[in-house]
Amino acid sequence: MNGICKRSIRSQLLCWLLIPLCMLWLVSTIIAYYLAAGFADDAYDQQLLNSASSVAAQIESDGKDIIVDLPPAAQAIVRHSTQDKIYYQILDHRGQRISGDAIIPGPVNFLQTKPIAFRYASMNGQPVRIVRLRVNISFLPDKIAHIQVAETLHNRHHFTNKILLSIAFPQLLLILSGAIAIAIGVTRGLAPLNKLEIALASRSRLDLTPLEEETAPKEVQPLLRALNDLFSRLRDDIEAQQRFVANAAHQFRTPLAGLKTYVFAASQLPADQKMTEMLTHIDTGVERLSGLARKLLILAKSDPSNQTHSYEITDLNSVATEIVEEFQIEALSRNICLKLTLAESPALILGDFSDLTELIANLVENAILYTPASGSVSVLIEANQQVTLIVEDNGPGIAEEHREKVFERFYRILGNCPSGSGLGLPIVKEIATAHGAIISLGIGQNERGTKISVIFPAHISPRNIEETFDL
Repeated sequence: MNGICKRSIRSQLLCWLLIPLCMLWLVSTIIAYYLAAGFADDAYDQQLLNSASSVAAQIESDGKDIIVDLPPAAQAIVRHSTQDKIYYQILDHRGQRISGDAIIPGPVNFLQTKPIAFRYASMNGQPVRIVRLRVNISFLPDKIAHIQVAETLHNRHHFTNKILLSIAFPQLLLILSGAIAIAIGVTRGLAPLNKLEIALASRSRLDLTPLEEETAPKEVQPLLRALNDLFSRLRDDIEAQQRFVANAAHQFRTPLAGLKTYVFAASQLPADQKMTEMLTHIDTGVERLSGLARKLLILAKSDPSNQTHSYEITDLNSVATEIVEEFQIEALSRNICLKLTLAESPALILGDFSDLTELIANLVENAILYTPASGSVSVLIEANQQVTLIVEDNGPGIAEEHREKVFERFYRILGNCPSGSGLGLPIVKEIATAHGAIISLGIGQNERGTKISVIFPAHISPRNIEETFDL
């Protein structure tokens, strides 16, 4: 039973309530059967004894031997049952049949003094109930007669089943009604847990606001207090981490800016080939560190838990156009074809212009970074029921086992690109989540490259642009 009931609290409650009830019903049904069989034996044994007494009343004597005067009419009375077969016989004190049917087995002990005895036996392969009536013949003191009447058990079984059904069936109906009532009660009793499940499932992964405790049942309040305590500790840890990242990024920017200045000043000194190479490497490293610091700041700012400003109506066509224009020179320097396809109608969403700029910029930068020379990168904007941004390249692609992990911070696929920071796609993920968008990663055309789609909810449709701006 534990294996069946361990799946949920609801199933455990139903099991522990219904299984004992069913066991009690089974036990009560067995007891009821034996009681019903006893009642049937009492009732039908009395009728069987009456039949034997009727046969005894027909015994006479001629002075020497016993004579039985049992005409057909009297026999019909004895064999009165319509469903069962009834047999009778009269035996003398020696067990010799005087009258009646010959197939009834004789009594076990002819010398026993009990005047009445009942027993079960078998006749012609059918179970029967037999009564033996010991009769003393008054006019012949030394003569004793044994009267046996046998009856098949159909009526008894029918009567027993009727009594059993009259007891067991109402109990079964009561148990079924109770099961329905228990199921409804358990469902209503667990409704607070269902509400808690829905409330937690509908939250974003960074929504750590406390759950309402006062209106919850007493049994659920300890769970809510434990969850709220956990949320509070997680919120403190996340805030401390975010502060560290933001402060570290800010602290990086000042010395990095100084290094850039020194590198530029050193590059103006008399030329030296080795020094020039070293300055070039230093400048590249400083540039990478500066980009990393900038992305850390963007990541801290784009975290959904830090969103305090209200969004504005933004046309994703304009944002994409601006970003693609900025990256055209870099794409041409790498011999990569960068093309943009805008939606035919304005792709209006509610969002933050700078965050959306970072989102598209990171996607385009990643695509260019991982696309080999003579490759292509396409940016597509679609505005239908939803606004969709698609960035696709024909680079090496992302293996299926890495597709979920690439959105983790600082996760990089070894061997793909040594200059990546592992923060581009996490920034995209954070900004998309903050805007209520869904991001998906797949394979590009011709089973090559990477295709990233960001689906924004279309808060504003082209048909009600004028009404929105009027508001």
